[in-house]
Amino acid sequence: MYFRVTLASAILMTGFGLAAGAHAQMAITTFGATDASLCYQNAADDFSRDISPCDAALSQGGTSPADRYKTLVNRGIIKNRTGDIASAMDDFNAALAIDGTIAEAYLNRGNSHYLSGRYGEALSDYETAIAYEVNKPWAAWYNIGLAHEAMKDTEKARAAYMKALEINPEFSAAQEKLARLGTG
Repeated sequence: MYFRVTLASAILMTGFGLAAGAHAQMAITTFGATDASLCYQNAADDFSRDISPCDAALSQGGTSPADRYKTLVNRGIIKNRTGDIASAMDDFNAALAIDGTIAEAYLNRGNSHYLSGRYGEALSDYETAIAYEVNKPWAAWYNIGLAHEAMKDTEKARAAYMKALEINPEFSAAQEKLARLGTG
């Protein structure tokens, strides 16, 4: 299974990167086949809002359960990006109904909670993603930091960003957050 990390907006419901200083949480896409591949590519493109390949892949008969849950996760990422949070949650929940151990579905569902201001629920899903060995754990730790920061808990945010850097010392987003927060 192949996973790719992308950034998605944490504040703007219309998409990421449209306002200076907007917080961004990490999303992890999954790779499938055929139309699912196009869905993956759209989910990996931080600017794409096209879910039509995802819809096409999901409507095709004979899709393997693995391709189906990957496509659901990827479509959910795109829906988060467009601000269709409730529908994104439906996709992540549908993926988890296929396999309740999909770490990337938990991480991305956590992003839906985060975008909705439900930071405690986001933390729970991010921690579950780590427990199920998410492919890029530094992304989950970064998102944990964002949730703690949103809850005004600077110390826990700092600790989460430090954990992200412990796992991936080259992770510039966490480096920037730590530099902004200072040493405390």
